[in-house]
Order: sequence, then structure tokens, then C-alpha cells
Amino acid sequence: MKLIKILSVFVLLSLIIISCGTTEEGVNPDIEGPGSDKPGTMKVFADDADLENYIKDQFASAVVETSFDMAGAEADNSPVPGDSSQGQGNSDGSQRHSDTNVQESGVDESDKIKTDGNILYVAQDRKVKIIKLESDNGMSVAAELAIGENVDSLYLYKSTLVALYQPTDDKNDYWCGDMPEGGGGGPLPAFSSGMPCWYGQNRTGIMVIDITDPSKPEPIKNLVYDGTLVSSRLINGLLHIISRFRPILPPLEYYYDKTQDEMSDVIQRNIAALEDVPLKDLVPSFDLIDKNGEIIDSGLLVSAEDFMRPGDPQGANVVSIVSLDLNDPGGPHNSAGAILDARHVYASTASLYLASEIWNYNVSDENIMSAVQTSIHKFDLSGDKVSFSGSGRVPGSILNQFSFGEFKNILRVATSTWSWSTDSGGESNNVYCLKEEENKLTIIGRLENLAPGEHLYAARFIGDRGFLVTFVKVDPLFTLDLSDPANPQLIGELKVPGYSDYIHPLGDKHLLTIGKDAIPYESWSYYQGLQLSIFDITDFKDPVLLHKEMIGDRGTESGALHNHKAFTYWADKNLLAIPVDLYEHQGKPQAPWGHGIHTFSGLYVYTVNSNDGFSFLGRISTSGSTSQFDTYYAWTRGLFVDKTVYAITPDTVKSATIDDIPNTGETLHIK
Repeated sequence: MKLIKILSVFVLLSLIIISCGTTEEGVNPDIEGPGSDKPGTMKVFADDADLENYIKDQFASAVVETSFDMAGAEADNSPVPGDSSQGQGNSDGSQRHSDTNVQESGVDESDKIKTDGNILYVAQDRKVKIIKLESDNGMSVAAELAIGENVDSLYLYKSTLVALYQPTDDKNDYWCGDMPEGGGGGPLPAFSSGMPCWYGQNRTGIMVIDITDPSKPEPIKNLVYDGTLVSSRLINGLLHIISRFRPILPPLEYYYDKTQDEMSDVIQRNIAALEDVPLKDLVPSFDLIDKNGEIIDSGLLVSAEDFMRPGDPQGANVVSIVSLDLNDPGGPHNSAGAILDARHVYASTASLYLASEIWNYNVSDENIMSAVQTSIHKFDLSGDKVSFSGSGRVPGSILNQFSFGEFKNILRVATSTWSWSTDSGGESNNVYCLKEEENKLTIIGRLENLAPGEHLYAARFIGDRGFLVTFVKVDPLFTLDLSDPANPQLIGELKVPGYSDYIHPLGDKHLLTIGKDAIPYESWSYYQGLQLSIFDITDFKDPVLLHKEMIGDRGTESGALHNHKAFTYWADKNLLAIPVDLYEHQGKPQAPWGHGIHTFSGLYVYTVNSNDGFSFLGRISTSGSTSQFDTYYAWTRGLFVDKTVYAITPDTVKSATIDDIPNTGETLHIK
């Protein structure tokens, strides 16, 4: 019963903080008009009043019973408030530098650095540093552009640079309202979500910059609007930015005492509390700012006619999609919104998918976690404007964007579910194939109950094949045949020590992965240092571990474990660079759970091929200290240009000749 109560609190928190939903300007003519309420459809709003009333109703009805028990809860349909890629960007064999590691070929993703091979652009805290890359490891600062805000990431397209940033102003106060005098020690200010304002009240900034002359960058456009940046993609010159917005509201009630009458009373009090809140406070607004910092245009980011919401309501939060055509960087922006949640973003060259986990509550004590489903909304990117294509749900929760993959208009999704009723207990893993049919994403094939009792650590879909990695004591690599989406098949399985967090294609017949080594101990396993692996999948039914490279001891970490953009593989030259925070034992460890001490932070560089495995070329330190308590850099990136490798942090750029890393190099301080 204690577990149920703990999970009940988690569900309530999910109710309170579930975010928003989205789509883009240009409504699909097949979308249902006002009055429709069908799962898998999208409803448009008749006017401002219709939109305002819907949002208020969703917030007002976000209530649960005081003695909430998941096993007795109702409602599947009740409102729930609130890359076939080589991962190498645009590399075409003639390119003289590595690119941002992306999931799908042709779908660019923002990152801390961007380059054209001659100029390097680095996102810093409140500015962008522009660095000229010269021959023989030479570097010099060509210019810097003050953004004046917290720079998140960059895009580079032809002669245009885009900086995504988070403005800091009075809308970004840590708490909604004034804190008690003197700071802490008093009650928190009352507001709707019971959460810090930064959860939904951050703003998103988009600065578009002309870099025809990189030494003289010129801002073209500076668009700032309400909402927290979720993700973005750049496809064929069209940049789509997805943000999530939650308004600041008067205090609302979220509990009622058992009876339906009490629930109705609470909802009515909430409706009364929201009565005087205008629409402009419920949806995001924008400011267009000129190069002198003056606001030249402002208003609602999305008009009522460009909003939509799913036929099965999913909360009151707003997701916006802002689209910019970088082929016309000075032109107008397009925007649209939807009233739903979006926590995960996946895109192919043809489609954009927004996904979030939702709760259905109609569960039993024995199957308590099967209440979780993933709601998915698909948008078409083939036209001039983004348009809604279809919605659907799959059982379970997803890991990250690599849980998705689209091939021949079929979406494949890897999920994890939880149940106490299975023989092994705990998690099991699944793959679902979904097809768009009449504005619905319909499950046409399923492969369920994979690796019961094991946690999903990595997924990757490449063409008509899929790969999963799970782990408890050893790492099973599963190979999946998805050529018939109506009948997905588990083909092969390989168990090896440790696990992989990220799977990268190495040609057509091999996989390159990064994860952790592990030592089994009694009924458990203790992860150790980093582990790079190459798997041979020539015989898809019988995958083979060909090569393995170990780095450090327990405690060793890498940003590439959790962020694929920190994994730099240049397929043209078979070169790999990864950031490493190295921990090493100074003697024989007394137990498998013993950590080493910190001895190095920086970039490790290898040549990689299926015949010879990993050949260590050297490493570049990005830290002047080897203290165990050294503070890590916020991020580290590797970059290859011609015969030079660069290790880049927010403060420094270090270079070395690839063939002689230990004995060459230059350091440029850019702080």
C-alpha cells in the first residue's frame, strides 16, 4: 500500500506538471471541426472564446481524490491535465570536416558548435565566439557576437547562423510571485502548478545572424516568445522550433474528498478563480526585437484559428511550433499551437513527431505501471506549412528520441512497460509499428514482452532493422527484422558483459556502441569504466562482438553516454572522438563498487574499423587539474577538420595533428 501511495503522489505530480501540445500553421482539411471528440483526431477552435474556455476547463478539472488510489481510479478517456541514418549529418565523401552527429541523415540538430571547415562557431554563456581555423593547427578569434542571454545551441545554414537562447527577464523569476522577505524560510507563493516558474515560464529566443562576412556578424532577426525550448530540427532550410508553455494562474485546488459532488464543487471554484484570466495570459506571446534592442512588433504567438487539440483531451498546456525559412532569413515566421503535451521530439525528412507519457489509471494492484502510455502526434513536413497527419498511443514509456524511427512511412517505437504480475516482475520491453490511417496512427504490428525484468538502455532503428540493448547483469543486444511491419520479428540475441547507452551504425554490417563495462556480483552487477564496442551483424541472426575498448575504472564518465552530439564519428576517415572524465584505481580495487580517483578530463581520439577495432591515437586535456574534486566543464565536443582534431569547451579550443596528438597542438582561450 505504501508503494501505491508513493506512485499516487507521482501520478498527481504528473497531473499537475504535464506540459503542452503543438502543430504548425496550415490546418489539414481532414481535421475535425469544432465539436468533434474522437481519439486520433484534432479539433480546431472556432474563435478566441472557444480556445480560452477549453484551456480554463482543462486547468479547472485537473483534480484528484484526496485518498487517491490508482487501483480504484477511473478513466482511460478522462482528460489528463496537466535516424535509416549514418548519424553523420550531410557528410557526402567530399567534405573535409566532421559534422554534428544527428539521428537521421538530412535532419540537422542544433549543437554547441557548428563549422563549415574554415570557421568555427562556439556557443558560450551569453555570446557566440567566431573562430578562424587556419592550417597547421592555427586558430584565431575572428569576432564575437553578444547575445546577452543564455545561449542554448546553434544552427549553421549557408551564410546564416541561428542562435537559440533563453532570455532572462522578469518572466523568468525562479518562483511565480515574490518570495518571502529574506528569501527562504517562509511559505512558497501560491500559484497554479505548485512548481517553480521556470518549469513553464521560460522564454525562447531565436537570433538569426548574417555571417556572409564571419568577422562582421550582423543580426537579421531576434524573435523572443513565451515557452521553454523542447527541441528543434532543420530540414531543407526550414527550421522548426518546438517550445512548451504553461501560464501563471491564480491558486487552484487539486483535491476533493471522495464524492462526485465535492469534485464538482472544487471544479466550480477553480472555474471561478480563472474567470478573470484573459486569453493573452493563457497562451504564449512574442516580441520581435531589432538590432538596437527595441521591440518592433509583438502579440500572440499563435492565433486561435491556428490552435488545435486532440480529440481525447490531454491537459491545458501549450506547445508551439515556430518555423523559419532560412533561405529567406529576413522573412516572417510561421507558428501554430496545440493543447497537449510534448516531451520528446523525433523527425524524419518528411515527418515531425511529438510524444509524451500519459496515465490512464484503470489498473490493478498487480499491474500498477501498465497505466503508462505514450501519446504520439504526427505532422507532415512535405508542404510549405506543417500540417497535422495523425495521433495514436502505444503502451509504455519511451527512453529518448532514438526510441523512434520512421521507414517507408511506418513509425517504429520502442517502449518499456512495468508490471508486478510477470514471473520476473519489473520491466518488459516492446516494439510497435504504426501506420497513418485517416488521421490516426494505428498499431499494425507489435513485438512485446522482450527481456522481461530488464531495463532498456538503448534503441536504434536503421532502415528495416531495429536494435535494442537491455541490461540487468549482462547486456543483451537484440536484432529485429522490421521488413514486414505487420509482423516484426526478434531475429538474434547476444549477451555480453556491460551495456551500451548509444548505438551508431558502422557501415551496413557493423554497429559501434558506447556504454559501460560491468562486473556481475551475486544477484547484481556493478558498472565499471567506459566500454566501446564493435558488433558484427552480417549474420543478423547471430550478432558477434568483434572488438572492445575499455577506458578507465568505475566512476569514469562521458557526455557521449547521454548526448549523441558529444559522439563525433567521422565516417570518411574512420575517426572517433569522445569526451572522457577519467577515474582510475591507484591499486587493486577492494570491491567492484569501489570508485577510482579523477585523473583526467578531455578528449580521447581513435581510429575505428571493423578489421582492426580501436587504435588509440591520443588524448587532449581540457582541464588543467587532476583533482578528484575538479569541476567538469559543462560540455566538451570533438571536431575533425582535414588533418587536425579539435577539443572544444566553452572556455578553450585545443588542436592537434591527428597523426601526432601527443607532440603537437595549440590552445586558444576564448572565455
